[in-house]
Amino acid sequence: MTRREKILAGALGSVVVVVLVLLLVKKAYLDPLDKWRDQRISWSNSQKKLQRKNARTVGRASDLRGLAARTFDNDELRASAKLAATLLELVERAGLSPEKLSVQPVRGSQVKNVYRELGRVIRVRGKLDNIIDFLYLLDAEPHLHRLDQLTITPVLKANEVDLQVRYVTPVIDLKDGKIPTDKIAASMPAGLLDSPGRKLFKTIAARDLLRPYIKRPAVPTPPPATVATRQARPSRPTPTPASPSSRYKVVGLPDWSDSQEVLVSDSVSRQVRSYKPGDTLGGGTIAMVDYRPMPSRANPLILSPCRVILKVGPEYFAVELGEELTDKRRMSSDKLPEQIHPPTPSVPTENADENAAADPEENPPAADSVKKTAPAER
Repeated sequence: MTRREKILAGALGSVVVVVLVLLLVKKAYLDPLDKWRDQRISWSNSQKKLQRKNARTVGRASDLRGLAARTFDNDELRASAKLAATLLELVERAGLSPEKLSVQPVRGSQVKNVYRELGRVIRVRGKLDNIIDFLYLLDAEPHLHRLDQLTITPVLKANEVDLQVRYVTPVIDLKDGKIPTDKIAASMPAGLLDSPGRKLFKTIAARDLLRPYIKRPAVPTPPPATVATRQARPSRPTPTPASPSSRYKVVGLPDWSDSQEVLVSDSVSRQVRSYKPGDTLGGGTIAMVDYRPMPSRANPLILSPCRVILKVGPEYFAVELGEELTDKRRMSSDKLPEQIHPPTPSVPTENADENAAADPEENPPAADSVKKTAPAER
């Protein structure tokens, strides 16, 4: 074997020895160390889970003690007896007769080693107010309970109602018999009928839901007014004629050289009809169309160019252009045009000026002077 081969064989042997030493160290020290590290992490996680579980258990135990204190008893027979006594007490407090009370035992849901439900189907008859008192007392009863299957049926010809409701309360299975039950008398007293909570139950009686349906009586239609009825009505100082329907509106007052025309629009039929002086319109007769500029009724600062004048009986009414027939207003005699109400002519006398100066009350101003001042008054 040459020197080179000896060197290579020695190096290879050294590598093998080192590898064997590393494997021995890993197996003897590193692998157990990794295993112990994993176990430590696992134990730490398990410890944290147990701590959380213990915390929940402590909280649940506290909640369980509070719930157990609101149950009748952890023994089913004792809980049943206490429940029956409590229901009888509530019936008497509500003013109901125990003779009309019927109680039937029922069972509800059950979870093994946790709780089971004990209940009663209650049937009782009495006045509606007393039944409402009983419902309030059941709802305000401080023991753990649930009310369902509630029905209220009216009793015909007795002015009473029948109540049926199911009352269910839990009985907790306590492994630790030292947990107290039925310890709510001091902390949660029973409901009082004069408390504000009882007033909320008045809505049941106020709505009167059990009253049988009664058809509303028909409203009598007043008979149409006859001529005799209209004549019997007391007269007014200035009677206003019956107004036509507000569906009619004056939309045009054209002036032809030889005639006048009144255009009236019907808002229902959407037609425009033409009328002339002498025709019947608005409960009267068309006297004429007045084209004198006069102050508008809506705004006296604006002049109304024209209007139709209607004669109803002995009086005259005006309807401005653009107004409805129901908007007509009575015109005084001093505002009527000369064609309808001409001025009274005066008869001159020799001593007119002297008589007027001597006695102004006996000699009123001449008609010409009245005519001249009339526009200023308007």
